Amino acid sequence: MPHKPTLTALIIRRYLWAALLTLGLMLLAILMLTDIVMMRSRRHALAEQLFAIENADDAMLMLYDAGGAAKTHAGSLILDAQGHWSPGQPDGPPARPSPRWNLAQRVLSEGALRGTGRLPWVDEPVVWAARKLENPDGDPEIVVAWEQVSAVRIAMQPIYFSAVLATLLAFGVSTAVALNTVKGVRGVLDNIAQSSGRMAAGDFRMRLPAQPAEELDRVSSSINQLAHDLAQTTDDLHDQHAQLLRLEGLRRQFVADASHELRSPLTAMRVTLEAWQDGVLRPEEQPEALVELHRETERLGSLVTKLLDLSRIETGREIVSLETVDVQAIAQQVRRGFRDGPGAAVELALPADLPPVLADADAIFRILQNLVENACRFTPPDGSIRIWAEIEGESVRLGVTDTGAGIPPEFLPFIWDRFARAPSARSEGKAGSGLGLAIVKALAATMGGEVGADSTPGVSTTIWVRLHAAEQAIIAEKLSLA
Repeated sequence: MPHKPTLTALIIRRYLWAALLTLGLMLLAILMLTDIVMMRSRRHALAEQLFAIENADDAMLMLYDAGGAAKTHAGSLILDAQGHWSPGQPDGPPARPSPRWNLAQRVLSEGALRGTGRLPWVDEPVVWAARKLENPDGDPEIVVAWEQVSAVRIAMQPIYFSAVLATLLAFGVSTAVALNTVKGVRGVLDNIAQSSGRMAAGDFRMRLPAQPAEELDRVSSSINQLAHDLAQTTDDLHDQHAQLLRLEGLRRQFVADASHELRSPLTAMRVTLEAWQDGVLRPEEQPEALVELHRETERLGSLVTKLLDLSRIETGREIVSLETVDVQAIAQQVRRGFRDGPGAAVELALPADLPPVLADADAIFRILQNLVENACRFTPPDGSIRIWAEIEGESVRLGVTDTGAGIPPEFLPFIWDRFARAPSARSEGKAGSGLGLAIVKALAATMGGEVGADSTPGVSTTIWVRLHAAEQAIIAEKLSLA
């Protein structure tokens, strides 16, 4: 792979070519401009000198410097009204027929004139100035003063040198600024490259600082946003991975528990049937064995039904229709189902002004039925079971309270899990399938509700569900649609 230049070398190389071309053009323009300004300034100075003289004798003095020596690079001349000069003037043209100066009439008409170019009596370019001079004894005359262009340039060499030096200094400063800018940009790009490498290595916590330029700041902000999004995505993936691990553990636990729960009634049924088949059961024991087989069959059917119900609810296959539900009527229906049964009496404690809830009527019935079944299982005949409800802001809390044995505090967080049964309940033979509260929680979740439990061992246990009041839910839905 061919070696590529660095960004700094690439920018400097291109910058120097452009800068050198710009420098050459600038120097040429500055020298030309300086030359024009100097020539104009010198013409102006000659014109001021001409306006200071009053006669021809004063004009002759312009031919000499301060020491009295004749100037070799400048001169002055008196012309007549036709533009001819008189022979024999000091340091003037030789005594020969003089050509006519074609700008003489313009000087006479305008009073004064100045310019740069050639004069008939000078062999090289000059800067000159001319003025009309009144003659009391005759026609007006013209006084012309000039100075060689080369002499002016020699005299102005320090100014030219200063202009060139200033241009070179400006070029040096601009180069230094450009190099410093390139250094800053390279620093930002290096940071971006390092950050990309760190992100590639899995570090998404890095952040680039704010940059001095808007474009670089946008790049820095984009990199920071990318790092933030990747960090968020990584965290979400870790959470999902942990959730999947938890679900996998629950699945394995579910399979193990389901296998155990299904094995128990099946084993009891097989033992009874084998004993009957082998003739071990006496005739008087056979009716009781039939009752036991029927009981285990019902237990097995109930367990399978609850497992299927829970599976449908959790996978979304259970159809739940949210509508306005009268909790009073459903609670009375549940109470009638337990009124004639053995065990503690079931009471109702619902306020008369209890508003309807936004829920599924069948789901509410199954929730209360499961809660009352659990309460009956752990409440002595002389105890009490109460179905109650109360208004909590925009919600209704519906629950069942019993005066049974209670739930140990260490077991309370796990009562919503599948096959969750306290060790004491197992030992006393009161435990059910362990799926009732799991079904309650799943049904409440499908209706957007919450569940909770409070228990004091030996005193009471309360299991509750919080649901949305129908009126408030309908109003909120209408506001969201509006």
